[in-house]
Amino acid sequence: MKQRKDHFIHFLSSINERIIGDRFFDTVLIMTLLVILLFMDHTQILTGIIYLLIPVALLLGFVRRSAIYWSLLSFFIIVGFIPLLLTADNHIYLTVYWILAIALSMFVAKPIKSISFNARILIGLCFAFATLWKLLSPEFLDGTFFYFTFLTDDRFFRFAEIMGGISSEMRVLNLEVYESLKNSTNRMESGSFQGSSRLVNIAVFMAYWTVFIEGLIAISFLIPERFKFSKWRDLPLLIFMLTTYPIATVRGFAMLLTVMGFAQSTNHNMNMRVIYLLMFLAIPLFSLPFGDVILGIMNYFGIGF
Repeated sequence: MKQRKDHFIHFLSSINERIIGDRFFDTVLIMTLLVILLFMDHTQILTGIIYLLIPVALLLGFVRRSAIYWSLLSFFIIVGFIPLLLTADNHIYLTVYWILAIALSMFVAKPIKSISFNARILIGLCFAFATLWKLLSPEFLDGTFFYFTFLTDDRFFRFAEIMGGISSEMRVLNLEVYESLKNSTNRMESGSFQGSSRLVNIAVFMAYWTVFIEGLIAISFLIPERFKFSKWRDLPLLIFMLTTYPIATVRGFAMLLTVMGFAQSTNHNMNMRVIYLLMFLAIPLFSLPFGDVILGIMNYFGIGF
């Protein structure tokens, strides 16, 4: 067992030396540019900026490493982002903060150290505020949030069907009730959703698991690096991504977290760079219809929960 572990560590180290090596800083910048290009919410202004400025930096290294370039990019993105302030997903805000952190880091004597520090703190603060919100929200802690999401969010339909026993007919009825309530002008109108006791239990478990793992990430990323617990901070973050994004396929947030995780991995465990990089490349696979495949296999063999 120890020999296999040593071989695995050697494998990671060799990839880190051959593929990343001195190109670590450049790799962080390229990964960030790809996230902006592929997953940034677009207004008309942002679309022009993104498709004009990003390809230039991806092709030209001296542009990519320019403080002036990142200053202009962050300025235009912030200006273009203003119309989205009330409608953008949470991870878009984090993307803007990350772009600004890179731009500011370009002006210090040790930009790599600055980017690493900012990545760690941004991840920690993101999960700290997320955990605080969940702890202050009774409808989250009692499982209501997850239960409602499983029944009405199309990203979770397959999970609810496979794990919670929610049939296609029940899903259609739930969507009809949801649309009726959403479009109603009567605030007193109510509706009944079709669910299952098993899905209720899953929702409660997911609520407590989410608070636990996100709180663990917040603590491990925010405590000073001199504490031993900080050295293990990558593990809860990777567990969170592996248990969250195959179900809730928010690829933009997942890829941003891998970029920031990659960026903060300079000091404590360089082999983690390779794992984050592999995760970055694997995340698009999360969008494949694994739920359909699993459901098809279950139906073929007559398996049911």
